[in-house]
Amino acid sequence: MRMKSALLALIAGAAMVASACGSATEPVASTEARFPEGSYCAKALALGEDVQGTLLWKVCDAGKIVIATDPAYPPYSSLDASGEYVGFDSDTARETAKRLGVDVEWATPDWAAITAGNWGGRWDISIGSMTQTDDRALVVDFVDPYFYESGYIIVPVDSTATTVADLAGKTGCAGESTTHSTWIEKGYADSATVVQFNPPPAGAKLKTYKTDHMCIEAYLSGRTNDWDFMAQSKEFLESAIAESNGKFKILGEANFAGQISFALDKSGPNDRSMLNALNEIVAAMHEDGTLSGFSMTHLGRDVTKP
Repeated sequence: MRMKSALLALIAGAAMVASACGSATEPVASTEARFPEGSYCAKALALGEDVQGTLLWKVCDAGKIVIATDPAYPPYSSLDASGEYVGFDSDTARETAKRLGVDVEWATPDWAAITAGNWGGRWDISIGSMTQTDDRALVVDFVDPYFYESGYIIVPVDSTATTVADLAGKTGCAGESTTHSTWIEKGYADSATVVQFNPPPAGAKLKTYKTDHMCIEAYLSGRTNDWDFMAQSKEFLESAIAESNGKFKILGEANFAGQISFALDKSGPNDRSMLNALNEIVAAMHEDGTLSGFSMTHLGRDVTKP
């Protein structure tokens, strides 16, 4: 028979003998687990939801959620001098875990691995500024958007380009498997999820690194011939301009815009109940101003509304 989590029995105040409800090889939620009053894990299980074997059960049972993030993606996520994750995504991730009732464990896989799906249980969720795209939706499930991002470009301050079109045939840098690398390479004219305002420069060549910040690091380390322009979000590029002491400038207006969401692996444990929980949490954080507050603190503007 299908066995309910011992967590359910614990929260409901009833005893459950695991050996009477399934084989010894079935996973059983730890009777040591405790959830803060009002947290989503406590509420969902107390209401009697049978989540055995689902992603929500896995996370609640473990008492932690493993969150994929980027340690060098300011102002969204980066490590400060004390080794603490700081930024808009970092605060959003911690608040999400708090409302679930679990602790955070960070994971730092390559972005290409996150967007490829088939995570094999190495992490539970991506809270790392992932734009919804048609291709990604084939391998991950998206939570409702927690903010909205537009793609911009920077050029060195001595660049003679005044429009995107002036960069025809030039080399553009972006992180691997990002929406920004996709825009440089082929654009989003045919996308059902990303709205394109400007096509990429005609004949542009793409230069990628494993992370977006490596584009900046390469230039500042003296490899100034690696690229002629870089594509990323306005907030990331503003941070890069500050880091470089003004060696770059933003060129023009936004080139495309998209919805940014948490992502769950389609090939992992059933995520329906987790999606429901996260959609409720994101809606509540929009409603109570939590996300707007994080945005103003870390980005200097409110990007949480379309």
